Amino acid sequence: MIHQFPSPIPVHTPHGEGEAILLIDYGIDINTVWLVRLEGGIVKHYLSDDIIIYGNPMYGKSFDVKIPENWNQ
Repeated sequence: MIHQFPSPIPVHTPHGEGEAILLIDYGIDINTVWLVRLEGGIVKHYLSDDIIIYGNPMYGKSFDVKIPENWNQ
């Protein structure tokens, strides 16, 4: 299954901040793949273990994520 988000989702990746555009789900036995647009228009694919999704401040979740030290800030 491929799902395109109606609005990009702000995420943080090992290469810095980006916007998730779509995800590819191969089923329960394989990790979901996220297609993310990074700064400068670079597009990369990440497994769901390799991205962090920011919370939505409108729902009281804020941007409370902790970024791993070895990832770009």
